[in-house]
Amino acid sequence: MSGSEIIDPARSPANIRRRIWQFLGPVLGVVLVIATISAISLHNYRSTRNGVISLSSDLLRNLQRYIAQELNNYISPAMESAGIANDMFLDPITDQVPQTFMLYGRSMLAHMPQVDSFYLANDQGQFWLVIRHGDGYDQTHLQKENGQMVYRHVYVDQKGTFKGTGFDPASAPPSSKPWFRGAVERAGKGDEALYWTDPYAYMATHQFIITASIAFRTSDGHQAVFAINISLNRLTDFLNHLQVGRSGQAVIVDMQGHIIAGHNAEALRKSVGFDPSKVKLDPDTQPVFVRALNEFRIKGSGPGIVNSRGRNYVTIATETTSIHRHWVLLINAPESDFSAFEVNDRKQTIIFSVLVVSLACVLALGLILRGRQVDGLKKLLDQTREQIRGEDAAIYEIANTPDLFDSSTDVPILTETLTSATGARRASLWRLLPDGERLLCEDMFDAAKDVHSTGIEILQRDNAQLFDVLKEGYPLVIDDAASDERTMLFQRVVMKLADTNKLVFHPIMHGHQPVGVVILEDPSHINSMDHIIAMVSSVALVRFSHAIEKTSAIENDREDLHQDLQETRYDQGFLVHMPEENNDQFVPSGVYPQVPVMVIIFSDPYIVTQKQAVATGMSIVSALAEKVQDIVRDAGLFSAQVISNRLVLIGECSMEPDPNMVLRLADVAISIREASLTLLANADMAPIFSIGLDIGPVMAAMLGKDPAVFNIWGEAVNTAELLANSVQDAGTIKVSEQFYMKLRDHFLFRSRGNFYLPGTGVTRSFILAGRR
Repeated sequence: MSGSEIIDPARSPANIRRRIWQFLGPVLGVVLVIATISAISLHNYRSTRNGVISLSSDLLRNLQRYIAQELNNYISPAMESAGIANDMFLDPITDQVPQTFMLYGRSMLAHMPQVDSFYLANDQGQFWLVIRHGDGYDQTHLQKENGQMVYRHVYVDQKGTFKGTGFDPASAPPSSKPWFRGAVERAGKGDEALYWTDPYAYMATHQFIITASIAFRTSDGHQAVFAINISLNRLTDFLNHLQVGRSGQAVIVDMQGHIIAGHNAEALRKSVGFDPSKVKLDPDTQPVFVRALNEFRIKGSGPGIVNSRGRNYVTIATETTSIHRHWVLLINAPESDFSAFEVNDRKQTIIFSVLVVSLACVLALGLILRGRQVDGLKKLLDQTREQIRGEDAAIYEIANTPDLFDSSTDVPILTETLTSATGARRASLWRLLPDGERLLCEDMFDAAKDVHSTGIEILQRDNAQLFDVLKEGYPLVIDDAASDERTMLFQRVVMKLADTNKLVFHPIMHGHQPVGVVILEDPSHINSMDHIIAMVSSVALVRFSHAIEKTSAIENDREDLHQDLQETRYDQGFLVHMPEENNDQFVPSGVYPQVPVMVIIFSDPYIVTQKQAVATGMSIVSALAEKVQDIVRDAGLFSAQVISNRLVLIGECSMEPDPNMVLRLADVAISIREASLTLLANADMAPIFSIGLDIGPVMAAMLGKDPAVFNIWGEAVNTAELLANSVQDAGTIKVSEQFYMKLRDHFLFRSRGNFYLPGTGVTRSFILAGRR
């Protein structure tokens, strides 16, 4: 079959679609988040902008009304003075000082800073003027001196006390002035309203003023004109200092664009030589006002939006109806002045949006990576399950091997199982001969060549350090056997033939005495090989012990050997009497489906160094063993076996389970826990034990001969031990979900969460608290 015809299950369409969605799903989620945030942000921006523009227009309207009111207040002295003139200045105007006019003028100038001066003239050429002069006032009279018309200045203080005098030559008579002629013409039409002149420069004070005048008849029948001069400089200062937003401006113009007062008026007037007729809005420096005035000419009064040089400005234009001329008040302010909070809100929205999108991207990346990790874990779990199935099959095959524990029969299945389960190149079983100075290879399997060999011996005198490791009884893992002094000779003599270098050296111990060793060369599954090595080592231990017995029988007197065998107990480690073949309690070998199992694990007491502490510890262990024996006998349990720091209790081993035995085993667990806590507390020691309970299938068999040792192993024993090992708090009883289901109506439990069980998957576990 060609390579193109081979189908890879991992590349099936379903797997490909699932992987594509693992990537596209988070990406589409991020895109959806970005789209949603963009839509919300755009809607908020438009709503906020419309609100800002509306609010800005309302603010400008209020400001416009305020400026109009201030403008009315600014020119109110002219309007009020017009009414007063008709009542106060009816006396004939002569060359004598009109004291009422002067007193009124000085008082008004003292209290009205916007008023520049007052005029009083008649049709006979009489003219009087009152104006500020330093700290006092200038009372000017037009008169003839030495045949020439001059303005005679008399300087007085607030009370009219004389301070000095002066004169200036006169030019045209007052009756030729625009303010005089305009007021007379308006009075001739029967209109008593004020006449306003165009702005003009008053060179004596460098002020730009506008004059309001009114004509009336004096008591002698002559026509007189009263005029008040309003300073536009002060009106400009007022408008320039007016707060319009943060950088807004205000200006008063006429319909032709001449600036009456306001923004840039002073600078323009100075630049054109104090000629007010040339002071107009400049399209280069005042484009917003020019656009606003043009829109006013077309649309009339009201707010508007003007775009200039890439910026939006909120404007408002309105007529100043308090003056007879159609002057227009223009106000503008950048939209950003009123939308600063909106800009800040937009920036914060952008920042938050970027933060949310970043978090979404991180989460999407995390989901993608988590999906990849889940795929990897799933693959690893599948591999682990497959490996466990293979190991279970191997164990089942080993368990069903005929004459498994007969040392006279070869069982190649042991080394073959080691190589398949650990991925080793070679696996071998070595037996320590009775002299303790030689290791004999019982079986060596080369997985690459698929051949078995036997009969190799290594001597202690050549491998002293390796034999020391064997006597210590601790497993040894060496990555480079050729460079380690302990295994250097072994590598050259044995391993070099197969070109292997990595070595696992696992002693087989009987009690504290070595009887052999399991050796693996170049294993690949180091993390998952301990239990398979332990299982093979247990079988090899029985086989090697059987071989040692046979060898000892040949070398020693048979009678002495028989006496020694009668006195030796091979079922040591059992705290209760075990069933044997020659009595009524014999239990046949086989698989039992429902066996309740309890495993108690005690902390390893390797730290004890003082003799007194050792004696104390041993007394506690002895007392605890006696307690356990009494509890087990009273409960009628099937078996109680001590294995190193573990205690394994079997409730029963029968094809027809007793439902009450599960309850009795739970009561035994509680009793042992209480007895252990009491003994440890009396010795001032913290709890150093944990208990696991499970019920399930096990394999049982009588191992060895003369005498035989009954032993069980299987899923229930392994699960109970895993439960005991996974207890976080010492002195706690942890049970499986199967055990919980049988006891939940009789005992109190609390959930401990999910529990990973190799070969089965994730299941629940519970903590046994006590009887209900």
